[in-house]
Amino acid sequence: MSDDRRGSTGGGGDGVFRRDVLKASGAAAVALGLGGGGYASSLAETATEPASRQNPGIESYVGQDEIIRTACAPNCRGKCPLEAHVRDGRVRKIEPQIPEDERYKRACTLGLSHTQRIYNATRLKYPMKRVGWEPGSPNPEGRGDAAEFERVTWDEALDYIAAEMERVRDDYGPESVYFETGSGNNGISGTIQSRLSSLFGGTQKSWSIDINVGLGFSRLAGAGFFNVPTNEVVDWRNANTVIVWGSDIFASNLQQDASKLLDAVENGAKLVCVDPVYTNTAAKADLWLPIKPGKDTLLTLSMIKTVLDDGTYDTEFLRKRTLGPALVRDDTGELLDASDVFDDVTEDLPVAVDESTGEPVALEPETYGEYALFGEYTVAGVDCHTALSLLEEHVSDYDPDAVAAEVGINADNIRTAVRWLATRGPGGIASGYGVDRYKYGHTFGQAYAILLGLTGDFGRHGSIQGSHPLGGSYDNGGYDAPEDGPGTTSLPQTDILTAIESGDPYQLKVMYSQESNFIANQMPDRQRWLEASKNLDLIAVADMHHTPSVQHADIILPASHWFEREDVVDTWGGHPHIMYRQPAHDPLWESKSDHWMLVRLAERLGFGDYFNRDKSATLRELLANDDEVDYETLKEQGTVKVSTPVVKFTGEFNTPSGRLELYDEDAPTEGGVTLELPKHIESRTADDWDTAEDYPLMFIQKHSKWRIHSQYEYQNWLREINNEPQLDINPKDAAARGIEDGDYVRVHNERGEMVVKAKLNDGMQPGLVNTDQGWWGSDYVRGHHNDLTHTDVCEVTGNFAFYDTRVEVEPAPSDVDTSKYTSDQPTGSGATSAGAGGD
Repeated sequence: MSDDRRGSTGGGGDGVFRRDVLKASGAAAVALGLGGGGYASSLAETATEPASRQNPGIESYVGQDEIIRTACAPNCRGKCPLEAHVRDGRVRKIEPQIPEDERYKRACTLGLSHTQRIYNATRLKYPMKRVGWEPGSPNPEGRGDAAEFERVTWDEALDYIAAEMERVRDDYGPESVYFETGSGNNGISGTIQSRLSSLFGGTQKSWSIDINVGLGFSRLAGAGFFNVPTNEVVDWRNANTVIVWGSDIFASNLQQDASKLLDAVENGAKLVCVDPVYTNTAAKADLWLPIKPGKDTLLTLSMIKTVLDDGTYDTEFLRKRTLGPALVRDDTGELLDASDVFDDVTEDLPVAVDESTGEPVALEPETYGEYALFGEYTVAGVDCHTALSLLEEHVSDYDPDAVAAEVGINADNIRTAVRWLATRGPGGIASGYGVDRYKYGHTFGQAYAILLGLTGDFGRHGSIQGSHPLGGSYDNGGYDAPEDGPGTTSLPQTDILTAIESGDPYQLKVMYSQESNFIANQMPDRQRWLEASKNLDLIAVADMHHTPSVQHADIILPASHWFEREDVVDTWGGHPHIMYRQPAHDPLWESKSDHWMLVRLAERLGFGDYFNRDKSATLRELLANDDEVDYETLKEQGTVKVSTPVVKFTGEFNTPSGRLELYDEDAPTEGGVTLELPKHIESRTADDWDTAEDYPLMFIQKHSKWRIHSQYEYQNWLREINNEPQLDINPKDAAARGIEDGDYVRVHNERGEMVVKAKLNDGMQPGLVNTDQGWWGSDYVRGHHNDLTHTDVCEVTGNFAFYDTRVEVEPAPSDVDTSKYTSDQPTGSGATSAGAGGD
């Protein structure tokens, strides 16, 4: 028997099973290949048990804990180092670990609930194959809620996957195999999968989610993708004004950002919150600006006008570090090029006018001069205006009084907020992901980069440009892309959809997914993705838990919990450390780490020589390429702090001019509108949108404090507080529809529907409703929140616009059955057995 069969009892021996997590008892869950309800049923049987397990009444008080250094690292901003207290081979308690830089010691409720996540009833136990799927006969109609699965061995599961990948490579080309890594973990699994994809010649995704604002900002500042890089959060205490824009930091960024923002407030900073919802953050702000959905660029343009009218802009910064004084040709709209003005200049440089002499000068990066910021000039026979003059003209119609009604904010409050920013010293805008989720959110990124340029909030202590410090990363030496492989083809997620759906730009036929719940839960227009997936001959999913995407798989691979595997974790977008995960105990049942799976898959595909079965050796190889982090030190300390600049955007900007490009001569076009300067463009948030009469309510899906995207879904403690999805709706909108608090309602549009409980909420402005994102399909009486969203994206970034969604709400049908929320629950206060560990 090979080592891949170790611990297996054989394939198919347990028969055929159907998943029904919400109604499964502990015994039924065991039969389903899921984690059981109680601890005894969730662990492999042993001949003898310690006294504390025989007598659970004393296990909380007797015995010595072993403390294991580990880390929590889902797709959140925290990525907190943790300590797991282990007794009798079981994790009993989680506490924050003190990292090398003690200022980043944090943990949240989710991280502390891993005692329940490890031993959860939704844990996958064994490799499984969908009944009805066979190589060459995929039977895609059998996927989904009604799918049944049978147990197979690890050898069988990996053989199936390797054979299908090789067949598809021969029939369609290697790029027709899609290797998907989601955002569910920050260990090395993604690196290992990328290496295999590169060797195979497969396809991987690039992102079409939450990149709108960052890309708009990056056009001007040369940095930004997922949001915008900013000063390390320990520097936020030096900010005098913080505008939190489209982010509920005190609900969804509790681990790191919230405490540092409070440090700034305690030091006297003014806190402004721009959000259409009265959030936790708005409740703690000095000033709340209740903006109407989709009006963010319009509001920013009015702030820019206020700064220009008041004359409170930073003249020195504008002259030294921006294109504000650059001359723009009246005839072409392009920057005047120094090579057209000076015989001795051959490189592409903008031109400015020396205010004291009236003579033109080449505009070098990071060079101060007494340049004219405003004015009309003729240079070398070419009529020009300064970029700042064009900006001043561009915003002339956006006085706060003129836009107040449209943006939904009192004009005096607009002026107060921006005057605090412009006159109280360093500060900035901590933008969240809310604006990203409008179709044209990139224009806001462009606009607020200009606003911060006017106030000089780049490259100094206390300045804030976004919500993404660099965090901690290490150099893996290009391990994920071996030079002798054919390489990976990258497609944005928008193209992944069409590639599966219609073969555009080419046909995808096999998907191997890990750390992802995208296809059946997290993507917009979910039904379109599920319908498209019928064109895939094989869907293999590796996961810890039986997610909706697992239910749509053909081959299920049970992944070990983070605390059951050795790993090295970076902290991208968070604190500046690399973290080590020490296993608390062996993987439960037949679960394996992603590294274990991928290495053995690589061997079957002929790439075994490129991988090492010893994961510790792999970790050593990865870290050997980095100058700051070595394996032994990291293993001993648990964390290693890495060097990252506290203050960002110092020195030349990463732009063609080396300056902040307030005027973008190479601007893209959006719907026929050129964007040299930011323009207010709206999609479905516009009052005159085509379907506004039929679907008058805007529908958003906020991040919840009770989960990270769709993770931490079935935690008993959390479910006692947050036990079912609901629709936040303003009492006026509810009354107009005959809806009372606690009624079940049908939310619908031309794409789909969901049935949820109504929660009357004065914090929602009229015309806006919300259901927190991340809920699984099994949580709904009917439908799903992503059955309502769409895949219509803008030309410039291709970013999915989840919030640009219109719906109508009505009372649910009288015969709707909601008993699932009150009876036979394996989670929450009514659970038969907690089955989740913890003291």
